[in-house]
Amino acid sequence: MHTRPRIAVLLLVGMLLLVACGSSVGAAAVPNPTIIPTIAPTVVPTPAPTAVPVFAAGSRVAGVDVSGLAITAARERLVAALASKPTPIELRAGDVSLTIDPQTFGLSSSVDDLIGQADSALRAGKPVDVPLLASLDDAALRAQLVSLAERVATPPQISVISSTKTISRSFAYTPGMTLDVDAALPRVRAALTSARHAATLALTLTEDPVVPQVSNERILAEIQSMASQWGGVIGVHLHDLKTGAEVRFHDKTVFAGASTIKVAIMLNAYINLATFTTKQELWLGDMIKYSDNIAANNLLAAAAGGTSTEYAFSGATQMSKMLAKDLGLENLYLYVPYEAIDFIKQNKIKYMCGPRDPVGEKPYTESGCALRATPYAIAQVYKVIDACANGSGPLLEKFANLSPKRCQQMLDRLATNDDKTRMVAGLPTGTRVEHKSGWIENLQADNGIVRSPNGDYVLSVYVYKKLPKGVSMWSDEMMAPTVAAFSRLAYTAYNPVRLKK
Repeated sequence: MHTRPRIAVLLLVGMLLLVACGSSVGAAAVPNPTIIPTIAPTVVPTPAPTAVPVFAAGSRVAGVDVSGLAITAARERLVAALASKPTPIELRAGDVSLTIDPQTFGLSSSVDDLIGQADSALRAGKPVDVPLLASLDDAALRAQLVSLAERVATPPQISVISSTKTISRSFAYTPGMTLDVDAALPRVRAALTSARHAATLALTLTEDPVVPQVSNERILAEIQSMASQWGGVIGVHLHDLKTGAEVRFHDKTVFAGASTIKVAIMLNAYINLATFTTKQELWLGDMIKYSDNIAANNLLAAAAGGTSTEYAFSGATQMSKMLAKDLGLENLYLYVPYEAIDFIKQNKIKYMCGPRDPVGEKPYTESGCALRATPYAIAQVYKVIDACANGSGPLLEKFANLSPKRCQQMLDRLATNDDKTRMVAGLPTGTRVEHKSGWIENLQADNGIVRSPNGDYVLSVYVYKKLPKGVSMWSDEMMAPTVAAFSRLAYTAYNPVRLKK
């Protein structure tokens, strides 16, 4: 029933096949086929090897240049550099030398530790400078340097500056030289622990900062030399308040006390008067600052409980007894108030008097019999006042009215002394001096405590020269500079003048 349509279909298919077969001969007659695009394959590059880090330019480890080296090469170089035996170093200080062997001080080092210290800079590409990590016996090294310092040290040289015009001498010094061990130690250590140190290391000597004090023997020799030029009698007592050391030259020769004993009049007033009235304060000031004689008499009287001249005589006796009995001082006394000759004659006063001249130890002077002092005894008064101000000594033990505060008041009063021509004239301006001076026709003196940069001391100086016929009094221009000269000598013994090299 359907045979014809099937045949038609078959014919049509056959024709199409014939056309397709002919297309291989006549390509222009066949339509273009559909083109399907092709995806190109991905090309994977071959990976380059990772760069080995090297040390940046200027890098040093244990003093060894490792610039541009990788860690392995740097290690090899360090091993080679540190493997050799450390070479000795010659230390030179002044004219002295000392050779030291690094191995003597237990020198050791670790390449791994050195590389470890440099690793972070290596990775960051930054220059590095790693010092040699070493263990060293610093105590043994210091001992060697101390020994070198002892060998090379030069002591200061003491000399004397003298004047040809007047009796005047000053101690001076040229500083010593020393090796500063604390400063030298790190330099020597750095050299020893360096992989490539120099064969010689120069150590610089420095000026010794210690100011020398002159020996007591040298001081005494200069005092004796100065006194030999005087043509009279000189007494000196020098006492170091810190050490107790003393220089003594005719310090138990008896001199006229003059106004130097007014320090004892002040002490006696403090012992016997618990407080001072306004007038008494004024007298104290005038007696010490201006050496006023009437003020001194008034204080003698007040200490004895009165106001008259008779009480002044009693006060003088009272004070002299205190000095002899309580303080054990010989040949230090005042039995007659100042300017009392007319009073004695008018009232026919009997008064105490010591033995006639000559008295005490040689050499002798004209001292009178009622007012005497020795350099040694008057110096003791200053010593006990200073001790009292510092909370010790016999004054606090014996006298209820005294205290450290009141003894310091006495020192402060003595510092107001207006006399600048004797002891003070031999000292640098501004030096604190707690002193009392005195002078009569044939004598001048000054005694007190000098506070100096290199030590405090008590100094007592008495200068006597017999008056020739026709001369009633020696001038200040001759006497005062002599006292000042001994003061200058003592001060420069503690504080010698520095000379330039």
